[in-house]
Amino acid sequence: MLQTSDRPAQDAVAPAPAGHATLLLPAVRRGLVPALAAVPVALLGDLRVAGLAGAAFLAAGVLDGRRPAAIATLPLARFAVTAAYAVLAALAVAAVCLLGLGIGAPALALTAGAAVAFGGLLAADALEDRLGVTRVLVLGTAAEARDLRRTIDEVGARRYRVVATTDTLTELDALVASSGADLVVFTDHLARPAVLGHVAAAIRSRPLFAMPQDGFCEVALGVVPLASVDAAWLAELADPAAHPRGATASRVLDVVVASVLLVPVAPLLLLLAPFIAADREGGVFFRQDRVGLGGRAFSILKLRTMRGTGADWSSPGDPRVTRLGAILRKTHIDELPQLINVLRGDMSLVGPRPEQVRISEELETDIPLFPYRHTVRPGITGWARVRCGYARTAEESALKLGNDLFYIKHRSLVLDLAILLETVRLTLFEKQFEVRAPAAKYVLGPQRPAVQDVYPLNAPVPAERAASRRTTVAVG
Repeated sequence: MLQTSDRPAQDAVAPAPAGHATLLLPAVRRGLVPALAAVPVALLGDLRVAGLAGAAFLAAGVLDGRRPAAIATLPLARFAVTAAYAVLAALAVAAVCLLGLGIGAPALALTAGAAVAFGGLLAADALEDRLGVTRVLVLGTAAEARDLRRTIDEVGARRYRVVATTDTLTELDALVASSGADLVVFTDHLARPAVLGHVAAAIRSRPLFAMPQDGFCEVALGVVPLASVDAAWLAELADPAAHPRGATASRVLDVVVASVLLVPVAPLLLLLAPFIAADREGGVFFRQDRVGLGGRAFSILKLRTMRGTGADWSSPGDPRVTRLGAILRKTHIDELPQLINVLRGDMSLVGPRPEQVRISEELETDIPLFPYRHTVRPGITGWARVRCGYARTAEESALKLGNDLFYIKHRSLVLDLAILLETVRLTLFEKQFEVRAPAAKYVLGPQRPAVQDVYPLNAPVPAERAASRRTTVAVG
């Protein structure tokens, strides 16, 4: 049976691994790992708790296997999310023991079980990296196949490997058979109806997935090629079925987490206040107008790190930055007051980074898709933030937009968790103002940086911007 898709639909974006791996990998995650993790719980605790632990670690294995493929491109989060599932499973068992069964939770036993589950799931990941790779056949030119292979390696999409390429339909049948391809990725080299018609008629002997290169970039690389965005794609952003984590649940999570984080953050801010005041004139905090949900302006809170005012992009060696400010900016401590913005409802923990009003207006002129990043609350960190770093030009902003649009469409609790964990790594080890460009060739397309030339003219018009915007802002 052939499964094809002009859009990367959920049932056609994760091709099943070929051969024996199809049966082996789920068995490891859902059978072997939970059983092994329950053994230390049974030895150090009792059988009732071991049964609960087995069920909890089974759930952890199932959820870990359903992670969005793009999370694998994050160096830390691909491991940290697995660890989080194991720890949450152990905590869930402990809660049931204390509240449901009325017995003490065996801490040592559950810790050992979580450790075994974590190790087992990592081993399952390694096995899937080896046996569960999706073999990709590129239906396009040799140069297009080389570019895609190189981008897959650079981004770190370990579960995909280009194994063959052809630029003619007549060779497709033989190459699929000889290469064992699981997925046909077709470029614009050939007409899409001809490709799908030929593949549907010719491939009858085995299950096979087929999708356009733009859809593959979204699913495997975690970016949205801006040239591929049309009215149908944008309409999916409004589909409530695509986002089971509703606005209410998201807001509750933001408030709870921000409230908890403010407990240790508040004393730190009080400690820093006199040093910031001594390092420059003006107050400890400064407000700056940024564009938020629905295009409405709001005042973002930050610790003062600069002298003077303005609304320009900051850059390495900016003379406005104070001595203490350089440290605060490098460690991102200057952004901690934005937890207050989260409590106010101006921001979320995770989302597109809010842009300055004047710069946003300029980018909306250069990149007409830019207002669609305002369909969700801006975040303290985000998918584009952890993958692309900073933007100081319109072209770099367009690259980040391709990542922001991916997040807006695919946002979920798991993706948010991965972004938050990856933010910790970047805060500790990132070079300030480092600009990364994952899959830039596909995000920006051949007409870089003239993104406005490929904007879909029949796309829905964004909501009207707020009538009143304060245009004088302070940078610090």
